[in-house]
Amino acid sequence: MKINEDLNKTDINNGIKTYMSSAEFKEKVNKIVKDRLSNNKEIEDKSVEITKNVLIQLFKTLWLRRNTWITGLSNRKS
Repeated sequence: MKINEDLNKTDINNGIKTYMSSAEFKEKVNKIVKDRLSNNKEIEDKSVEITKNVLIQLFKTLWLRRNTWITGLSNRKS
């Protein structure tokens, strides 16, 4: 027995949105991403390099502009 239904674009989009917002879909995506990231040394090394560079740039910027934020620091209760 075959069921034929007329589905329009709105019905399909609603079905996809419903599935993508479900907990089951989110768990599957999280599992796939965790597996891929944990098993790929190249991605891990690249993310460490990016994080290191971001922190270096942050501290350089803070150091160069220390006169603007260091005057606001105090050891008093607000």
